[in-house]
Amino acid sequence: DSRVATYEDGFYVVSPYQLDKSSLFLSQEQIERGPQNVGGRNAAAGSIDMLSVRPTGSPYAEVRATVGNFGHTEVEGAVSGQVLPGLDLRLSGYDNEQSQGFYKNLTGGPSEGGVVHEWYIEGQADLKLGDHADLWTRAYVSSWHNRGDAGSRDGGGSEYGNGSWDETNFTDPNTYPGAGLFINPNIGYAGFAGAARAAASGANPAALVPVLGSTTLLRPGIFNNPGAVNINNFAAIEDRTVNLTNYDDINTIFTYHFPNIDLKYTGGYQQYDYSLNYSEPDTDVTGFNLPGSTLTNPAILRALGLPGQSQLHINPLVNLNYAQDDQWWSHEISLQSTGNDPFQWTGGLYYYQEHYTNPIEIAAPGQPNLTHPLASLPQAFGGPLGGGALAAPNPRNTLDFLNYDLTVQSAAAYGQASYKFNDQFKVVGELRYTNDHKFGTEFNREVAFNSTLIGGLSPFFGANTPSLDFTLAGTCPTGNVKSCFSGPLAKGVTSIGVVNAATGIESRGLGDSSSAVTGGAGVEWTPTRDIFVYARYGRGYEDLTFNAGFIAAAPEVAPETINSYEVGYKQNFGRTLSIDVAGFYYDYDNLQLPIAVLNQASGLVQTQFINVPKSESTGIEFEGTWTPMRDLVITASYSYDYTAILTACSGTVTGGVLTPARGALCDGDTNDPAAVARGAKPFPGQSLAASGVLQQSIKGAPLPEAPRNKIAVTAAYTWRFDPGSLTLAGSYSWRDVQDGTVFNRSYDNAPSWDDVDLRLTWAGNHDRYEVIGFVKNAFNTNQYEAADGGVGLLGNATSATTATRGLNEENVYTLAPPRTYGLEVRYKFF
Repeated sequence: DSRVATYEDGFYVVSPYQLDKSSLFLSQEQIERGPQNVGGRNAAAGSIDMLSVRPTGSPYAEVRATVGNFGHTEVEGAVSGQVLPGLDLRLSGYDNEQSQGFYKNLTGGPSEGGVVHEWYIEGQADLKLGDHADLWTRAYVSSWHNRGDAGSRDGGGSEYGNGSWDETNFTDPNTYPGAGLFINPNIGYAGFAGAARAAASGANPAALVPVLGSTTLLRPGIFNNPGAVNINNFAAIEDRTVNLTNYDDINTIFTYHFPNIDLKYTGGYQQYDYSLNYSEPDTDVTGFNLPGSTLTNPAILRALGLPGQSQLHINPLVNLNYAQDDQWWSHEISLQSTGNDPFQWTGGLYYYQEHYTNPIEIAAPGQPNLTHPLASLPQAFGGPLGGGALAAPNPRNTLDFLNYDLTVQSAAAYGQASYKFNDQFKVVGELRYTNDHKFGTEFNREVAFNSTLIGGLSPFFGANTPSLDFTLAGTCPTGNVKSCFSGPLAKGVTSIGVVNAATGIESRGLGDSSSAVTGGAGVEWTPTRDIFVYARYGRGYEDLTFNAGFIAAAPEVAPETINSYEVGYKQNFGRTLSIDVAGFYYDYDNLQLPIAVLNQASGLVQTQFINVPKSESTGIEFEGTWTPMRDLVITASYSYDYTAILTACSGTVTGGVLTPARGALCDGDTNDPAAVARGAKPFPGQSLAASGVLQQSIKGAPLPEAPRNKIAVTAAYTWRFDPGSLTLAGSYSWRDVQDGTVFNRSYDNAPSWDDVDLRLTWAGNHDRYEVIGFVKNAFNTNQYEAADGGVGLLGNATSATTATRGLNEENVYTLAPPRTYGLEVRYKFF
């Protein structure tokens, strides 16, 4: 769940897809910092409420049209007015399309990045029910059909990777969703610096060298990642698609005005079906052969039950399908004082329910070795081959399937009271009780076809090299589950995992509840009409969550809490200058953070949440507005945010494996399993062979996605003429380096970047029309919105990792668009 609660007209929404709607639809966006405990869902870090432009009592109609580069067109329109006494209606909508992507696919496939077709239709009704009651209702339908705007891709989509395809780490689990399941398909172009590591992992290096001349290319001549040379180019065999369907909403507000008290009901229902499809890895290679079986004597082959000599064909194309079907509704009833007394209060009850499923499938459709995998049981039951028995059929050549079908229920009661002693002093206090319950079922299947398996078995089986079903690794096999299970279930697990014999998919029940009493207090001082000073304390809470979908040994993640301390000062200096300064300190307990964890059985890296026992965030924010002359306005903002993890790693090492002490924080970097990167702090005594990934201390590392410094400045000047006015506005923003993980490594960090936007607006008299020319990212700078999980590579075409030199690196970034420009026309009919 998001720490920042987002609302549409007071109705909580899971995904804030409407945040970027224009002023034709949104009158304002109210943003509040820190824990929010009054109204709606609990919000540990703040809230955003998107307030709609409401129906008008007088006739109104407006249309807007925009054209821009990359084939961008958008049309927006709204009409409003009174249809009956006391009943105002509004109808609005838009159609937004961009036909050309920001990035070029050199294989000849379609361009990607920013390619969208999105439409939206909304209706509103505002009804006056006599002198004391109001009823407002909104409903909308919307849909997306986009390309290349989600997920991670080397130079494709809206993301960029600068790594070389000639990386020589055969089992690198972070390079693509099918990671570790196939060796790097481009190894034929590289040196063989990774042979030693392949041997160390149990693979036969000779079995992993593509047969000379066997590699086929979709577009001959592309031998390496073109994004490493030109950020605007990439190579991919299949395009990436993003679709949002069944995106529907209805929400309403009913208010009854008693004398000095308002009774309000806020509620609604929303749903959507989201689907992301793409292939990994990005490559020009459509296939290659490995040497395969080396035994040629027919008698020996028959005696061992092995097939004849053959080569193993590898199709490196791995498809990922990510789907999310979500639906939720909420009800809130509140009472609020409306009189002029110094004592003011509000109280309410809130209920929320959500149901969502999130099936994710990673498959290799062109690899027939996955269709009939062998059963692989835990070592306690005779693994790893499990006697050679066949697992359930795998007709979709699935490598990994995970899903969770969960229901969330949240109920809360809250109250707030304030007392104004005089014109200068006011105190505020609030209290909230929240109870959350999550329950449902998780599903999982994992089939391995990785380099260790290929290197060990392909010399004997060749084209018939088997895949292994690791779904049950570390859990109980099918059959009588009671015969192999004893002791209590893990916290948050409601039933032991059971495998469907026909599909091979394991399912397990999850469920638990958490609750918290939160609240806060504050004091406000207004010594003059131009000065406002405040101090606030707030306690926030984030409910429990689950590592669902991959049958984790300990799936439940405990709730987190935050103690927030904030002071602020605001002052107006006449009519020309205003400033707003705030300082804050956030003290986190059990902060929920995602990390990458290596599943040694399947070779997959899976993102899981952990609790960080102690962490902090300390900072200041400044905002100022200066009007040195009538038609010139300058605004500026600056923020500084120091964040740090405060918990160290401690524990005991047995057999090369670290067991962390209670309350310690020890994490392994799957991008740097041997902990040789600069700044790594591995706990001594561990063995890489025993643990797979060395555990490290991350004490002192910054929290992810929290840049230290940010600056923004905007200036606008208006020239006034008889027929209208001309306004030139320019904005500059700069953001500091931003870490993408808890390890603070250069391959996970997004570099600092800056941006310049320009806007020229001609506004006709009487507010009838506007013509706007705009340029965004005017200097076409590379803007790294986030680090999206870089890779510490264990080698490349010319060098391998050493402890002294550290890792070769691949950075993966989420990119903001390049320079875009266009023209917008706005016209009001009445």
